[in-house]
Amino acid sequence: MNKELINQVAIVTGGNTGIGRAVSEELAERGAKVMILARNEEKNEETKKAIVAKGGYAESYRVDVSNKESVDDAIKSIYEKHGKIDILVCNAGNSTPLNYLTKMPMEDIEAIINTHVYGAIYCVKACGEKMKERKYGRIVIMSSLGAYHGVTGNAHYCLAKEGLVAMAQSLAKEFGRYGITVNSIQPGSINTSMSSQLLQVAKDKIVSETPVARIGEPEDIAYATAFYCSPRASFITGDTMRVDGGYIIESGMDRLILSMIDPELN
Repeated sequence: MNKELINQVAIVTGGNTGIGRAVSEELAERGAKVMILARNEEKNEETKKAIVAKGGYAESYRVDVSNKESVDDAIKSIYEKHGKIDILVCNAGNSTPLNYLTKMPMEDIEAIINTHVYGAIYCVKACGEKMKERKYGRIVIMSSLGAYHGVTGNAHYCLAKEGLVAMAQSLAKEFGRYGITVNSIQPGSINTSMSSQLLQVAKDKIVSETPVARIGEPEDIAYATAFYCSPRASFITGDTMRVDGGYIIESGMDRLILSMIDPELN
């Protein structure tokens, strides 16, 4: 197994379920000491134990990323124990019921912005200066395909996710001279609990419109994240990787032509 991240200290926010858990497990598999920062203590411990059972190293911290003090306290504890943070994966996220923006409760809008945007800001502020002092760091910020094309009923979420892409690009410019790379990832439709409602009603349609003809798995995002975190990605910064099975490049015309070439696809 590739141990290219051996002894690197990696923070994964929202690292206890779905994409975050897959990222935590993949980084640990590659030798990183993984710090799981998330709100659900039970799931934190469950993920930690799964990593340790496979021979990896993990610690769990009960953290609400929308609360600056909660973030600062956890990251301070990590620095005091390990003396460094090499990798920061800002993955923590949440969702609210789909609705027109004009009818959406402000509490829902604030919940999304506070977790996705402020959560990432708090984490970068807590880690960034110390990464600069060491002249090394890998920061990966989880965006969404919704940042690229918008989603009906999810304007607040798409706003947050597009903002994260712009923030990652800005940080790449600020941090590059210090040996710190900052990149973002835009997952497509991924088989997670957060996507379950959509997949229940639209899975077949999404698959039919995806060139690789399947729904993504959390591990697909974890592999992309691990690459950005690796020494091999030292010359890649300010990048946004779409991990969507080609969904964004598909079109109705392409499907029509494919059905003409190969009727078995109908």
